[in-house]
Formats: sequence, C-alpha cells, structure tokens
Amino acid sequence: MNRTTEQRNAEVNKTLELLDQMPRVEVNHLFRARLMQRIDAMETGKSSGTALFGGALSPKLAFMTLLLVLNVASALMLFMHETPQATGSSGTIAESLSEDYGGPALSYYDDQSAIEH
Repeated sequence: MNRTTEQRNAEVNKTLELLDQMPRVEVNHLFRARLMQRIDAMETGKSSGTALFGGALSPKLAFMTLLLVLNVASALMLFMHETPQATGSSGTIAESLSEDYGGPALSYYDDQSAIEH
C-alpha cells in the first residue's frame, strides 16, 4: 500500500488545517498565583523536621545508622582488645614468604639457569 507524495502532502495539509481551526486556550488570570502558592506549600512541607531525612522510617537513614553502629563497634573491638597483636619482624615475614613460594608446587616454574648467570 504505497502512498504517493501528493496523498501524503494532502494529509499533512489536512492535519495543519485542523490545528489552525482549534480554539486558543485561555489561562485563568490566577493560575500563576495558585501555582506559586502550591510550590511554596511543597517547599515548607519538605523543610519540616520529619521530611529532612525523607520521613521518620527512611531506609537510607536506617542503613546509615547501621553502618555507623558497625563502625563504632569494630573500632571499640580493635582498641579495647586485651591481647595486643604482635607485629611481624622482617625475618618472620621473609620466612613465611619463602615457605609460601618455595614449595614443590611452584618449583616447576623456578628457572635456575637465570639465577646462575
């Protein structure tokens, strides 16, 4: 069902004529004043104490509180622990690394010819 250019142009002109015949929309003279009152009412509602965090039972506020409690609890556990954690000396660190990487599982990848030269 191919349309010719003349048929398309006729439909476009018909549509434009219908738009020209539509009556103009007149706005009430108090529209702006009512709109501004509504915006002011919405802004004062948002600035109240309960709406500050999005409501009394906001999921964001609850999640932030949970994270804060977990951080404080972990800090208390770290600083109030009775036995101090021993810091490893350089010798013990080197020894543990040699045990980890010097095992028979990794000896296949050890290229001894590069070390001898």
